[in-house]
Amino acid sequence: MKDGKLSFFLAVKSLTRSNKSSLALVIIIMMIVFLNLLFTDSIFAGITKGITEGKIDYQYGEVIIEPKTGDDFIVDTKYIIDFLKDNQYVKKISPLTDVQASFINDKRGDGRDYERIGSSLLGIDVVDTDKEVFDIRSKIIDGRYLRDDDYGKIIIGSGLAGGYKGSMFTDDLGGMRDGDKIIVELWGVRKEYEIVGIFKTKNSNLDKKGLILDSEMRSLLGTNDETTEIVVRLYDKNTSQEVVDILKKSRFRDYEIADWREKTLAGAGIEQSFEMIGSILRIIGSLVAGLVIFIIIFVDIVNKRRQIGILKAIGIKEDIIINSYIIRGVFYTIVGSILGYLLMKFVIIAAFIQNPIDLPMGDIVPFLKDKSLVSSVIFFLFAGLVGSAVPAMKEIRKKILDLLYH
Repeated sequence: MKDGKLSFFLAVKSLTRSNKSSLALVIIIMMIVFLNLLFTDSIFAGITKGITEGKIDYQYGEVIIEPKTGDDFIVDTKYIIDFLKDNQYVKKISPLTDVQASFINDKRGDGRDYERIGSSLLGIDVVDTDKEVFDIRSKIIDGRYLRDDDYGKIIIGSGLAGGYKGSMFTDDLGGMRDGDKIIVELWGVRKEYEIVGIFKTKNSNLDKKGLILDSEMRSLLGTNDETTEIVVRLYDKNTSQEVVDILKKSRFRDYEIADWREKTLAGAGIEQSFEMIGSILRIIGSLVAGLVIFIIIFVDIVNKRRQIGILKAIGIKEDIIINSYIIRGVFYTIVGSILGYLLMKFVIIAAFIQNPIDLPMGDIVPFLKDKSLVSSVIFFLFAGLVGSAVPAMKEIRKKILDLLYH
């Protein structure tokens, strides 16, 4: 205990009597190294989080119910909605009708110069589906959103329309705009629609579709309450498994029932790849931090060899002096990591929330994962410990005469 107190005393005295500018520079360097660890990892986490949230918000919801194997439609739509509507976890339920269709841009109206794309036509209830299910209204970039009396009108995604920057699609209709006419073919029906809006959600699935009124879709298909999917939005996405379990224990268990985790397995693969890359970068960054600490401690010891020799000559144990330098190295890493975390959390992330990174798969904001943060801190502290211990043990264990006269 006495040795520990003495080591701490020597470390504190060395820090308080050191050049304040040099001390501040060392801490800033450590802060930047740690910030680099957090930033790279948080960008990767932000990308996977953005992709996952895009699929939840504009494709699957937290839970999705699809037809039984071999069927085209859900025939118990009304009963499923009644079954779920009073569930404590459920925020909103929306039945959707999504069918394969061909979209044609007849540029001159004579059938000679046209673009044809196979995709999906989605029938939605604009009141029921708006905002709390799929907030497409806020993603309109040209024209307006559908109204509940817009028969013969359609809104289409930017990936289907073409001509909009940032699209990840290579095939489109050649650049359609609000007010243009588009021909839709489905199930043997061919109909011309007026485009009243173009939307861009950055969800690759939805941005390739056309949307019409659900009532008009039922009229085209000759259906009544049948739908192709039921999207269930929850108050908390982490309760999705409870809702899935409830449905699988009900009389609706034969339908295809999945939560957002099952539907975003590809995203989980990407996340694992990013996690592996992040781990490699954490190791490299920690090596850099350890090297910085090594150089700082080594230079300090070289400059204070005579002082260290005198301490040994008056009876101070080698381990006490070594531990004092280790305490200094750990101090640099702790203060650097705290300042790096605060800068990342309250300055950099806050700035990105106001100005997210505009990528084709979504607006990306850096995201700090607890697991990655903890591992970064552990790696960083270990680097500081080793980086200070190695030069301290190497130099301080030299003979007293070597320290005093070399």
